[in-house]
Amino acid sequence: MNKICKAMGVALLALVTLPVSGSAGEGESASLRGQIKALNAKVAELEAMEERLAELESMISGELEQQPVIRAEVDQEGEDYFDIGGALRFNYMYKDWDSKTQDRGGDFDIDTFRFNVDGSFKDVLISAEYRFYGDDGSNYNFLHHGWIGYDFSESVQAQLGVTQVPFGILPYASHNFFFQLPYYVGLEDDYDAGLKLVYDRAPWNLQLAFFKSSEYGAANSERYSYDVVHAEYDGDEYRNEESNQLNVRLAYALDHGQGRGSTELGFSGEVGQLYNSTTEKNGSRVAGAVHLNTTLDRWNLMVEALRYQYNQDNPAGLDDGLVVMGAYDAPYKVARAGNIYMAGLSYSLPVHWGPITDLTFYDDYSFLDKDENDYQDSQQNVLGVAITAGPVYTYIDFAMGKNHPWLGPGWTDSLAGGDGADDAWHSRFNINFGYYF
Repeated sequence: MNKICKAMGVALLALVTLPVSGSAGEGESASLRGQIKALNAKVAELEAMEERLAELESMISGELEQQPVIRAEVDQEGEDYFDIGGALRFNYMYKDWDSKTQDRGGDFDIDTFRFNVDGSFKDVLISAEYRFYGDDGSNYNFLHHGWIGYDFSESVQAQLGVTQVPFGILPYASHNFFFQLPYYVGLEDDYDAGLKLVYDRAPWNLQLAFFKSSEYGAANSERYSYDVVHAEYDGDEYRNEESNQLNVRLAYALDHGQGRGSTELGFSGEVGQLYNSTTEKNGSRVAGAVHLNTTLDRWNLMVEALRYQYNQDNPAGLDDGLVVMGAYDAPYKVARAGNIYMAGLSYSLPVHWGPITDLTFYDDYSFLDKDENDYQDSQQNVLGVAITAGPVYTYIDFAMGKNHPWLGPGWTDSLAGGDGADDAWHSRFNINFGYYF
């Protein structure tokens, strides 16, 4: 607008200074002066309009400067959510060591019915899951996890409650329905009660945690993940329980680029006390692991090596070579110390077969090398395929075990002394499918 006014001013000045032709009369001069006066009035009017326009532009600019703040508030409110979900799963199994199961052609049961609650309000988070089981003729229910969290920033989060222990490959060190041997000694997909801090900023992931106790204390084995529990065998009372546990897990991820996947290298450490309520003294426990988890295109490879050791302070007469661990309301004995080596390989194949969109083929193997010389070592291998069909997910597994409580005729001593004369491989064909909502 200033440029327009200046141009008009120059034009008027030129008009005023033009020489008047000899043929121009007095009337024409008067007419020109009238036109100049009218133009000056127009210029004054335009200048007033320019000042008003500047005021309006200033007001608009001030409002526009506030708009990002308003939009940010809307976006922040849009991040808040509260979701209720769950799953209903069924299971078919055929065991080569169970003649009754073979006579029936296998068994089909309801496996799990679960509820999930997840939510976020501002930077406060909640997550909980409760499960009901009904397989193998048993009926039990328990909390899988439940915690309240807070996001201090995009990369730092705290979780308080029953939360997953940061150890080894997360969230699972396996591809199959049965997990790997670390799960059965409390070192895969374990949950305890305490406080966890997570720092996650690529390529680093650091997790620190303090757990005051296992998720249900020590009294019973009616729980999801394996912990040291109280139990009695042949008049011998084992009264050890986990307390005051510290965990650290550090992982570094290498990105392969172009959406082809990544490779994670990690280290985990765990130390804690083992309180004996009979002697009223504290023993100790320690575990450590190194792992590699790599995904390249459709392939995934998991490799992990770990060591664990329990140093309990039992009363005289008890076998110090073992601890009692429990989950699913069924405790058993476990070698007090050992090394576990495991590897799992999978291949994901996209398909278009009606509702089926993906087939993931895998083979997972793990080996427990027990410190006690007279203990038989335990092994597990699971060959199978996972089928994705919308909200329906299915595992088809051919699982084999040696001195394994879930994959053989023994139970109480399988992960401790072993199955004795039946030191052999046993197999279980298993189909687990469920609807997730």
